[in-house]
Amino acid sequence: MTGPLPVFRTLTLQERRWLLLALLILLHLLVLQGIASGVGRTLLAVHIGLFILWQPFVRAEQRLSLGQLAAILGVVVAALYWANGWMLILWVMALAGIIGGKVFFFVERGIKYFYLLVLTYLIGLLLLVLVPQVLPAQLVLADGYQLLAKYILPALFPAMALMPAVRGEEESAAEVIDFVYSAFVFLMLAVLVLGSISAMLLIRRGYFESLIVTLIVLSAALLLMAWAWNPRLGFAGLGVFFSRYLLSVGLPFERWLHELADNLQREDQPERFLAVSLEGMARLPWVNGSRWRVPGSGGETGREEGSRSEFRHGLLEVTLSTQQPLSPALVWHFELLVQLLGEFYEAKLRAQELQQFSYVKAIHQTGARLTHDVKNLLQSLNALCLAAASEGEAPSPQYQALLRRQLPVISQRLQQTLDKLRRPELEGAQYAPASRWWESLRARYAQSGVVFDCDDPAAEQALPITLFNSAAENLLENALAKRLETPELQIKVSFETGGRLALTVCDDGQAIPGDVAERLFREPLSSRTGLGIGLYQAARHAEFYDFELRIAGNEAGRVCFELSRREDE
Repeated sequence: MTGPLPVFRTLTLQERRWLLLALLILLHLLVLQGIASGVGRTLLAVHIGLFILWQPFVRAEQRLSLGQLAAILGVVVAALYWANGWMLILWVMALAGIIGGKVFFFVERGIKYFYLLVLTYLIGLLLLVLVPQVLPAQLVLADGYQLLAKYILPALFPAMALMPAVRGEEESAAEVIDFVYSAFVFLMLAVLVLGSISAMLLIRRGYFESLIVTLIVLSAALLLMAWAWNPRLGFAGLGVFFSRYLLSVGLPFERWLHELADNLQREDQPERFLAVSLEGMARLPWVNGSRWRVPGSGGETGREEGSRSEFRHGLLEVTLSTQQPLSPALVWHFELLVQLLGEFYEAKLRAQELQQFSYVKAIHQTGARLTHDVKNLLQSLNALCLAAASEGEAPSPQYQALLRRQLPVISQRLQQTLDKLRRPELEGAQYAPASRWWESLRARYAQSGVVFDCDDPAAEQALPITLFNSAAENLLENALAKRLETPELQIKVSFETGGRLALTVCDDGQAIPGDVAERLFREPLSSRTGLGIGLYQAARHAEFYDFELRIAGNEAGRVCFELSRREDE
């Protein structure tokens, strides 16, 4: 049975600095005492305990089970039992690697200098104290390194302790370790230690002479590698080749990307696009097969053998079966490929939705235009019904004349509306002489108190009758609705057939608000007096015939709308 330990709070950066300083002091006392003695092993146990409190890998508030505690205790006992000089060298190299992986993350100079001093102390302790202890006495100066260990290196401790705290150091912060830097520092120290020992055998010199030679050779090698990584003389450098390797890992990915681009152009269905693209991915050298899933669909290709890796982006989930576990570089590449595939899939979905929306929009516009035609016909029929209700048992000659004028026009327009429902392409072929249309419009609104004016009532110029009917009726119905609020409103309709074909509807009411006027023909608007979907549809209808519906005047006492042929720019 296991039980959790109490939860400890996370240490602040300042507290961690003091803990690290205590850890280094114990390490120094351990080196002076000697690891083989009982006191030395006791100091080692306390040193390991402080390291467990300071270590940046597991947070202090994390609970540990009894099994984990037993494993830690076993490691500590093994370290105490097999403790020797070489083990201490490896331990100091590991500490230096950890510190080296931390120092590059700090921006504040104070804390960065603190960790640089710690790194300097560990490297000095390793090269000048610990390594000479494991070498034959005749190859090193026995008194020199002891003096250094007792008086010179401990002088760094007060410098570390006196460094001032920086802003934010009192707050808790997550520890960050760069594994690459840590490994680099550890390997460089290993090369330096083993290279110094090898140089002693090659040049037959003492340890300190061999250490200096190794430092010079290693520095020259690092300088050459740094220049080769990013040269200044036109050569691309090793850094570019390394980046190309990480980004390409050969040609298979590039070939699949070309295939993906072809599928994007060729396949319209999103699910079919996914299936074909993942079939191409299954032909990559590392992949045995794949399985994909999106909401409402899914599929698989190839063989489900070997190691499995799951990738997810947006709506797409892909499981790849590979011959062997993917390396970090390949995982990164497949992440990018699946992300690209998911983005293309969602783009296909959006294109499909946009196409459906276009169909709905076309149906809506056609239905809205025909709805206005039917509404205008209904208004004409209502006017006839009102006239019939006011007649007595014997119809008057005026009423009979009204029926003779209106009923054929209503029948004709109703037939046109039905024709547009059956065959919308016929809408653009309905033209009539201007004079006949003008007389029909005057007859329909003869009883509405509208003033009509035409420069040539007998003009035979052909005009698109459906457009002029729709625009005139929308404009007049809006003006008549405006008269309900202002009974004395005067409405005038002008028709010009001479130099240009133009219909103008004016009233002497209030001006249209500026924000409404700017948006009037661009989008549907809601208003108590209309001026909404009807005029918007009429404006779109006018564009079809190369006409323009616009506001010709917008001021109090003169509000005019004009339908005229578009002038060439």
